This record gives sequence, structure tokens and C-alpha cells, in this order.
Amino acid sequence: MTIDVDAVYEDGVLKLKESVDLPDKAEVRVTIKTTAPARTPLGRLLRELHSKIVTKETPGLSWEEIEDEVASRRGGWRETR
Repeated sequence: MTIDVDAVYEDGVLKLKESVDLPDKAEVRVTIKTTAPARTPLGRLLRELHSKIVTKETPGLSWEEIEDEVASRRGGWRETR
């Protein structure tokens, strides 16, 4: 079941703007989409990249491609598993 509800983040707690019909202590998964501006240049860059990946404007990387990129930036060093 999916329920969309608006909320406000206040004093470290997400407060729903309306009640939801769930049993007490029901576990849920929360996905946060915010209109709040990013606080750092890196945050703005990451949001822009995320948006391009979500809209398929830029393809995401596979785990292998990510590991290759990290290794190249570490001078070829790779973590052992």
C-alpha cells in the first residue's frame, strides 16, 4: 500500500500534516522529497545529478563502474572483499 502525505520537519521529527489510517506501531518506509535548497555547492551538484539520473537525461553508473572510478581516483588502489 502507498500513502502520500505531506509533512514538516521540525525539531528533529517529521510531523504529518494529516492523519493516516495505519495500525499502531506499523512499520513504514519513508522517501523524502524536499523543496528546501541544498546548503552546499556539493549538495546542489548532487541534487542536479540525481535529477538528471531520475529523468534518464544522464545514465546512472553500475557498481562496477563506480568501483572503477573510485579506484582510478585512488591511484589504482582497490578495497579487498
